[in-house]
Amino acid sequence: MLKHGLIANEKMWEDVLKFDWDHPELKKLQSMLADSVKVKEGIVKEDPHEMGIRKALNFGHTFGHAFEAWSLKHQPILHGYAVAYGLICELYLSSVRMHFPTDKMRQTIAFIKANFGSLPITCKDYPELIRLMHHDKKNRGNEINVTLLGDIGDIHINQTVSESESKEVLDFFRES
Repeated sequence: MLKHGLIANEKMWEDVLKFDWDHPELKKLQSMLADSVKVKEGIVKEDPHEMGIRKALNFGHTFGHAFEAWSLKHQPILHGYAVAYGLICELYLSSVRMHFPTDKMRQTIAFIKANFGSLPITCKDYPELIRLMHHDKKNRGNEINVTLLGDIGDIHINQTVSESESKEVLDFFRES
């Protein structure tokens, strides 16, 4: 739901961040889930073969898949956790490259850290994580491909990331 809020609209994003996850109001949660499903359905219907906007659903997945694969050798994590960690990375890159608002990035990261904890990577893990990102199915040739945001709902697909940028992003992830 968090990813769908980020790629869809500010209200959905705010609803996820403000929701009382410890004492959930079930009707509100059901409504939020329905809205999230509608976002995905609408994008898939618009682009059934992932030639354009459907790539927005990959937001957080390039770094997330690398984290997920890396974790299998260390301490396995769920796919949703991996994508949440990938959102941190791709939001940071969105902030640096696309001027995604820093306050929204920090709010989202605080939410992720509070609800998903952190992943104990070190600088020694960077080569493996970058190698794993190079093997992601969304890449073209030898370029690492990500989806970035200029703001909530302002989607930029097919953005490439250099190895040096990847290391900077991983530094941010470890230090955030």
